[in-house]
Amino acid sequence: MYECPNCGANLKFHIPSQKLRCAHCESGFDPYAIHKETDTVDGDSFETNVFLCPQCGGEMIGGDNDVTSFCSYCGSANILSSRISREKRPGFIIPFKKTKEDCKKAYGQKMKKAFFVPKELKNPDFVEGFRGIYMPYWSYRVSQKGDISLEGKTVKRKGDYVYTDYYALTGELDAEYEGFSCDASSAFYDNISEALGPYYIKGRKEFTPAFLSGFYADTADVDPELYREDAEKLANSATYDKLAKESVFKRHGIEQPDDEKKLSNNLKTSCDGVDRVMFPVWFMSYRNGDRIAYAAVNGQTGKVVADMPIDKKKFFAGSLLLAIPVFILLNLFLTLRPAVLMGVSAVLAILSAFVYYRELSAIFNREANEGDRGLQMGGGGLQKQKKVKRQPTAISVVGIVTTVQILAVGVFILVGTRAGIGTFFLWIAIIAAMVWICVAGIRKCKKMKDSGLGFLFSAGAVFAGSIIQLRHPVSDLWYYGAALLILLTVVFLLKDLIGNYNRLAMRRLPQFDKKGGDDNA
Repeated sequence: MYECPNCGANLKFHIPSQKLRCAHCESGFDPYAIHKETDTVDGDSFETNVFLCPQCGGEMIGGDNDVTSFCSYCGSANILSSRISREKRPGFIIPFKKTKEDCKKAYGQKMKKAFFVPKELKNPDFVEGFRGIYMPYWSYRVSQKGDISLEGKTVKRKGDYVYTDYYALTGELDAEYEGFSCDASSAFYDNISEALGPYYIKGRKEFTPAFLSGFYADTADVDPELYREDAEKLANSATYDKLAKESVFKRHGIEQPDDEKKLSNNLKTSCDGVDRVMFPVWFMSYRNGDRIAYAAVNGQTGKVVADMPIDKKKFFAGSLLLAIPVFILLNLFLTLRPAVLMGVSAVLAILSAFVYYRELSAIFNREANEGDRGLQMGGGGLQKQKKVKRQPTAISVVGIVTTVQILAVGVFILVGTRAGIGTFFLWIAIIAAMVWICVAGIRKCKKMKDSGLGFLFSAGAVFAGSIIQLRHPVSDLWYYGAALLILLTVVFLLKDLIGNYNRLAMRRLPQFDKKGGDDNA
């Protein structure tokens, strides 16, 4: 902690004034004017307290013991263990510009539009749990200097002939890029960090540990090499877009190579270095059972990113209120024969089952951490990712086939409604679509834990309806009964869909992904 030179009380960074402020005498000090002996250990690092969560293994840097009561990553209320550690000194830091009140206001505005979220997420006492955390990032510096050579092509037609001209476009390039940033913490999900951006590096300052006073900071454990190619690719894209607007290059049809390496070579792209930086984030976690949701607010711009689970009771109550006027309107202007009503119910079941399957695929990808390279690297060790030849997936096959079949179903419904024909082909298409979804869904469920097979109930009801349709009983009660059964399975399927959505909107507790033999994990 930093002591006030005037009265000895604790100093904390005051966001509105951008100074260290004494809580007792309210004196203000320039952050660069206040130092501790441990601020600089060897010029490249500084000494600080590192708090470790015994459940999820999350680490946070803090200047006082307030952090010991709660872990922001897993929501655990356990006392965190602490140790003195030497941490790498960042080159730059963007201090907090948005106060906690600004953060709560921005979050409240976003929650106003979220009608079905659990009431806890709007509770003022819960919203008070936002914490200011400096997240570590890697900021890359990329340059493109030297003689460049690109290809151009123009095509023109004269009479019956087409003339194609090819050009070698040369020039001298002098470009520099700075500020492409990626989060350096494996505990900070990539989709959250990317959605929080951009941060504007014009607001950065040279780092001094005094900026951390009153806040916490995460530790960097992702290798900077992981995102180096991304920085070069972004620079290539920006430079090419700029060149394409130049009159000479535009007139001669500049072409961008498909090969990224070739483009880098042509533009003389080089990553000159990477800076360790810290960016401000207001962070909050919401725990429900074995899942957790995060809310984050950009501490510089106020941009809000939040996981939004759905309260099932609110959702079904709202759906019921909406269904009543829709039912009345449909009843006034539309009359369906019993057989057509059963067919429409079957189509709704197919659509619900297909969405259910798509959710299972998204859950599988999320829980396999696909797309989050920082988390896949396992905390700092750069690993070579295997290049797997992409094969046609079940989702692509089912997606194409089912889309075609659903369109066919719609056509047959129209034909059946108007002319009373095509019933046999209609139900063949319905059964075929449901079989495809069931086969693909079962395959996906075998790869997952705690995954339901809710679409099988709808499949059973649809098959029962198809038997009734093919036997063609005289009484309408059979058709109405089958339609009601199918619609009931759709309701239960919707209930499972909401559960799957919440599984996507929330994340597994971090300790479930912790590797090793720690009994506390």
